[in-house]
Amino acid sequence: MKELFSAGGHWFKGNLHMHTTCSDGSLSPKAAAAIYKNAGYDFIALTDHWKQSAGSSETGFLELPGGEWDIGDGVHFPVFHIVGVGMEAPVDLIHSPSLHPQQVIDAIDAAGGLPILAHPAWSVTDPADCMPLRGLCGAEVYNTVSGLPWNNRPDSSLYFDIWASKRKLMRCMAADDSHGYAGEQTRSSIMVRAQALTAPAIKEAIAAGEFYASQGPLFRSVAVSDDAVEVECEGAETIVFQSNTVWCRDRVATGGASFARYEIKPSDRYVRIELIDAQGNRAWSSPFFVNEDR
Repeated sequence: MKELFSAGGHWFKGNLHMHTTCSDGSLSPKAAAAIYKNAGYDFIALTDHWKQSAGSSETGFLELPGGEWDIGDGVHFPVFHIVGVGMEAPVDLIHSPSLHPQQVIDAIDAAGGLPILAHPAWSVTDPADCMPLRGLCGAEVYNTVSGLPWNNRPDSSLYFDIWASKRKLMRCMAADDSHGYAGEQTRSSIMVRAQALTAPAIKEAIAAGEFYASQGPLFRSVAVSDDAVEVECEGAETIVFQSNTVWCRDRVATGGASFARYEIKPSDRYVRIELIDAQGNRAWSSPFFVNEDR
């Protein structure tokens, strides 16, 4: 069986989408970073709107350079919010609602950053508009501040199923998108398996897909063979195997499961996994192709 995550390295917890008084957040960069550091996060990125942060590093805590470039107005142009993290140079963009999202992605990439599609469900992004986009390292499957009581479209998981069913794999990320720090902070994270807590190592691991999204439950291993997917986890009450097959008997394992096995169906073209704890907190693997030789 092939492991979804490579052996070696360490797991590091991060938040790659948050705002400060440099744009529309309520806390200073220093105060916002301190909240995540004190909550046990290993790394963050301050991603203010059209304001690129410089990043910094101290023992045991890493701050990646970050920014958020939002375009569109929802009437004349579709809305896209694209987060960039880990840039090594300024992102060369001029603010305009008519910018194409590919231009934003390319500019972040040219600056040495990793482009991430933010909250597609909250933005009411047409999944079809994302199909031709190239260079995204992932998208937010969950965005905390897009949920109650602040908003009401936090979960974009259906998008990943639509994309995967059309042969486009998008990697799953989760972030708080903290603004008011009124309860939305330190709720959703990305768990990255990297060789070290340094900007190059974290960026390399994210670019390679060595991560999953979580609100608490933890993946320990995901193994894939020609016939089955096996998952070991911690903190899950329920394990769900999502795929393009509409109905099957063994999609859900319940009862405090720490291990589950899913038999790959002839009709499956992809699988992704969700873990759910007793309080409803989730973790998400990115989708992966199966039955590629059938």
